[in-house]
Amino acid sequence: AAKERIESELKIAATIQRSFLPKRFPPFPERTEFELYATLEPAKEVGGDLYDFFMLDDEHLFFSIGDVSGKGVPAALFMAVTKTLMKGLAAPGLPPHEVLARVNAELCIDNESSMFATVICAVLNLKTGRVAYSNAGHNPPLLLKRNRPPAWLALPPGLVLGGLDAAHYTTAEIILDPGDMLLLYTDGVTEAMDTRRQLYSEQRLITVAAEASRTSPRNMVSCI
Repeated sequence: AAKERIESELKIAATIQRSFLPKRFPPFPERTEFELYATLEPAKEVGGDLYDFFMLDDEHLFFSIGDVSGKGVPAALFMAVTKTLMKGLAAPGLPPHEVLARVNAELCIDNESSMFATVICAVLNLKTGRVAYSNAGHNPPLLLKRNRPPAWLALPPGLVLGGLDAAHYTTAEIILDPGDMLLLYTDGVTEAMDTRRQLYSEQRLITVAAEASRTSPRNMVSCI
């Protein structure tokens, strides 16, 4: 009975966690400037990965991805707090590094469990294709430009969120041209193991992404 109760509570927790994340795709049917798709499959009933995206104004899209230390309910709670802070603090005109700095300051308050999160957040200008982005210890995204091999996006240095209240973050920029794709992921992809305990690996991610780069973001995610 105790085991059934715990399993029932974990299922409820998983439902609540997924309700925090955007699930409607395409998310902005009226916008034709870009395509976007994301999915989350926890290793356990609940986990610490997160993603989010929303319009800051008519011309700017904010998007982020992150991974909380640990697994299970503690990670899910920290994930929910991190995601909520990101959305609450992001604002038009506020550079991504300032968003990370403010979220980090909040997470460091009374963080007795010493949990932390790796995060990338960015703002896309839908008129110019300019992407301003900042990094808090996360895996580098893959940039897939037309007629070029996939390349890791160069990330500015940045400490994980929740690690040190005086951590410093910076913002870098790239320009996305028509047809370019940006693939963000967590190490739940690259460190996944098959039955022979072989890692999926960054190299396999590059290979699969290159093969799927001429398709839609939804198909790219499905292939991976």
